[in-house]
Amino acid sequence: MRTNLSGICWCWLLMSSAAIGLGQEGDAKATPKLPGNPAVWINSPPITNEMLAGKAAVLFFFDAQDRGVADGWQRMLVTAQKFEGTPLLFIGVNSGSPRGQLEGYVKRNKIPWPVVSDSDRSFENQFGIRVSPQEPRQLQLLMPSGRFKTSDANNIEGAATDALRDAKWKIEVEPKDVPPVLLPAWLAIEFGKYPDAAQTLKKNLNGKGEIKDFAERLNQFVLDDLTAQVDAAKKSLDDGKKWEAFKRYSAIPPKFKGFTVPADVNSTLKELATDDAIKEEQAAMRKIDFAMQAAARSPSARKGAIKQLEKIIKDHPDTEAAAEAQKLIEQAAAM
Repeated sequence: MRTNLSGICWCWLLMSSAAIGLGQEGDAKATPKLPGNPAVWINSPPITNEMLAGKAAVLFFFDAQDRGVADGWQRMLVTAQKFEGTPLLFIGVNSGSPRGQLEGYVKRNKIPWPVVSDSDRSFENQFGIRVSPQEPRQLQLLMPSGRFKTSDANNIEGAATDALRDAKWKIEVEPKDVPPVLLPAWLAIEFGKYPDAAQTLKKNLNGKGEIKDFAERLNQFVLDDLTAQVDAAKKSLDDGKKWEAFKRYSAIPPKFKGFTVPADVNSTLKELATDDAIKEEQAAMRKIDFAMQAAARSPSARKGAIKQLEKIIKDHPDTEAAAEAQKLIEQAAAM
């Protein structure tokens, strides 16, 4: 019997803190990035490109004011159900509407997908597209290669089939072959949410038979990734790239919470945190976050956010945050 993942896939993704071939894949140098700011996500914590590596996603950009789009949601949701249990995720993206208004729309239309509230159109702008009354729906596919591809918004099933063609789970196993007690842990690990799997793995590593064997397989997958992350952080530090090393080391404890992290990770972090250049980078990045949160509140708040970004460039000219602020300003100007 086929294992039914319809509930568990979406429950995990929503509760934790997830005509064919018409388009051409975009330039990898300019690959759009899914938003990292939790304030712009509805129904889900932030989902990153990295979490979807090797998998696929259908990004449905829509005009919340269009009656045809509103009337078509239930048909789309039924279509999406055909792909449950596959390494494919559906994500809604609305550009231009304030978050509060969009939340009501999502609730009224009973949309369970993760939805991006792109109120300032900065995400939409990365694709060079424009949702409008003339084009109220557009579709982008995140392919397993990590590149995006334009597809036909009027053929969701065909587009999803196209995106799924080469998609794979990280741990090569059929969902039906995963012991039911380990399904939540497996899904968490597949989407990079290791802390959500930690307790289940610890409990079942002491189990018996296939449950113990599969728990060991999942645990080793996490430990191998931990080793790779630590090695990458050490290399950055050895190369004299302190800020890059600090970012890499900082990502390790929360990502691997519940697992045993090497002691030198925290000791190195404490040492790097005393560096003046890193302190400045951190302060500037916090200001970027404040500016982005302000911009997400409403279109009218964007002007104030732009001024904040300009001040970051002036006050912290040699930081990564200054470069990021400049990029955001250019994106806003191009809209």
